[in-house]
Amino acid sequence: MVPAFQTQKAAFATVIKVFDPSATSEAPQQPKRKDRSTPGRRVTDLLRGDVRRGVLELLRDAEKPILAGDLSKQFAEREGFGAEIDEISPNLAGRFSGLLERMEQTGLVRSSGTSDGRRRLWEIAR
Repeated sequence: MVPAFQTQKAAFATVIKVFDPSATSEAPQQPKRKDRSTPGRRVTDLLRGDVRRGVLELLRDAEKPILAGDLSKQFAEREGFGAEIDEISPNLAGRFSGLLERMEQTGLVRSSGTSDGRRRLWEIAR
């Protein structure tokens, strides 16, 4: 409750300064959030580096073909994003789908359809 009051107090001080520039305010400046990252930015940071190698390692270690969403979760957990997986998972799964499709075009992986016909299972092309 106190932070909301501080925010409102700072807003009033801003309005007063607009109408009376000589007015002084005791309201302290609100510190800017240092962490401005969004789930999309965290995904971009996560995917820097040699992602293909990590994807191939996870596919090799998988006992059976795996969905892109499950693969992306395993990758994020391995990279230390355990607590944020729910936030970044939708963005990451979409990026992994695109990466897997490009890897399929180069012959590194292959896919097969699932019973629902909407998703694909991925494995290393052997």
